[in-house]
Amino acid sequence: MKNKRFLSVGMSFCDMPLRPVPHDIMQRDASLIGSVESRAGGDALNVAMVLSRLGQEVSFVSNIGEDANGRFIRRELEKTTIHTEYVRTIPGYTTATCYQLIEENGQRHFLVDNLINTLQKSADVPDEEIGKADLVFFGSALAVAGMDDKETADLFTRAHRLGRLTAMDAAVSNPGKTLPRIDLLKETLPLTDIFFPSYEEASFLAEKTDVMEIMEVFRRFPFKVFGIKLGAEGCIATENFREYIRLKPCRGMEVVDTTGAGDCFMGGFLCAYLHGWSLRDCARFGSAAAAFCISAIGATTAVPDYDTVLQFMLSQEE
Repeated sequence: MKNKRFLSVGMSFCDMPLRPVPHDIMQRDASLIGSVESRAGGDALNVAMVLSRLGQEVSFVSNIGEDANGRFIRRELEKTTIHTEYVRTIPGYTTATCYQLIEENGQRHFLVDNLINTLQKSADVPDEEIGKADLVFFGSALAVAGMDDKETADLFTRAHRLGRLTAMDAAVSNPGKTLPRIDLLKETLPLTDIFFPSYEEASFLAEKTDVMEIMEVFRRFPFKVFGIKLGAEGCIATENFREYIRLKPCRGMEVVDTTGAGDCFMGGFLCAYLHGWSLRDCARFGSAAAAFCISAIGATTAVPDYDTVLQFMLSQEE
């Protein structure tokens, strides 16, 4: 398999998993948890990590602080093959940090400090770096405050000008007075080749709850692939809104922590897509990567190499 090159742009977080957290913690004075270990996280970093584990060439663009958490992210990146020339250390800012409250059933809740993400702009990504990539991925549209609709559209416009594919996911955001909500990304969506939000994100933007009604709202955009991650129910996806596939998630892994499952799915999906796989097999490979993700604490801790993910995928009944 010839490696492809990916450019991942967006958030890098220092994740602090706290487990097990009782669902009624706010009604308790104190509760015992296990040892706390920092983990590298954030949508764009997670996708970059997964693609690197799968043997792909990856460049990463993000901002970190001049602090202990920033140094931790640097050390984690040094363990990978990811190109980090455009991971900037910003004096006077703390690295984005996410305290993850993980219940015994694997469900999680987040406490987040991400002020540094107000500084990220399209101009941080040079054309030269875009030109090296086969695909440009932007992680968490609506969640990176500096990368608003205009900034993200600028990034994707330059990618298309250079003949590169574009892909992104989203995050639920407070819409303020913006209606309809889909207008929050009115400039970026027409420039997006692959859009694969979670159900919560897609429902938020479409202002619908029925999956097929949500799909219909997004039909107006010229995506090559549109899909919705459905969590424990798997996913639904389509190419050019012609035929729809719906898949259940891979089985056989114990659910320990669902943090990063959607990002690992995305990394696996994009890897398979750029290697010319069918839509169904792209989704199966993404699901296999996500299954490894949920088997350990940390967004990408348990994701193995390409061959291991492939063999697990092939072991699953379709």
